[in-house]
Amino acid sequence: MIEMKKFLLLIIIFTLQSCIEEKQKTIGKKEPQKITETKPISEEADITSFCNFAVIVDKDGYVNVREKESANSKIIGKIKSGEAVFIFEDLDTDWLNISFDNNRKSGYIHRSRIKYIKDLEKIPSVDTHDNKAVFHLNDIDINIKTGDFDYESNKKYFSETDFPITKYKGREMWGTDGTIPKSYYQSITVKIGNQKIEIPKKDIEDLFNLNNGYTECYYDKVNNSIYIHLSNSDGAGSYVALFKIENDIYKGRQVEIPF
Repeated sequence: MIEMKKFLLLIIIFTLQSCIEEKQKTIGKKEPQKITETKPISEEADITSFCNFAVIVDKDGYVNVREKESANSKIIGKIKSGEAVFIFEDLDTDWLNISFDNNRKSGYIHRSRIKYIKDLEKIPSVDTHDNKAVFHLNDIDINIKTGDFDYESNKKYFSETDFPITKYKGREMWGTDGTIPKSYYQSITVKIGNQKIEIPKKDIEDLFNLNNGYTECYYDKVNNSIYIHLSNSDGAGSYVALFKIENDIYKGRQVEIPF
């Protein structure tokens, strides 16, 4: 009986040792990686969903801006066809809340009177980094150069030396929420064939804390218009801007707070 117990004990010890040796052989070996197919990002998930600017399209040549969401509501303004407005939120309603008159007024227009800029032909991005964004379509080339902002050499242009800082060269600052700017636009250039259009310095020098990866450009073939859409900064400093070039002529900009 004792001999049988010894024999069984030896079998158990041998089995345990075999298991330990087998496990040691597999230590350090990596599991083979599973290859999964990466699906392309859908259009709905694309950054274009943040472009809430739209162009007025009305056969009468203008649209009435209403105080409330009704055709019987008081008219508080008129916007010409071809002009752009910012839509605060695209709810599933017939009436849209918009910003107009350089962000000084808001009201309502009927959905049938607008065309979203994000629904125009998109000018593809061909090169985007921290210090530049380049776009190209047919004979259209858009080159945006940005850089780190040097506060010390520009200190004299600020309204205050202490925080919060509110103005730069006597104008309201965008994107900083009262802090020192981190980045700025050096230049925005549009080349259409042999024609070169430079966005004026005064229209970019008050825009700070940039997100080049969120920049988008669109082309309206029917009206021969180019739109450059910027979405910059974050949090309380967030802002969006739209530059328009029509028939090779710079038409100006709009800057909005998107909330």
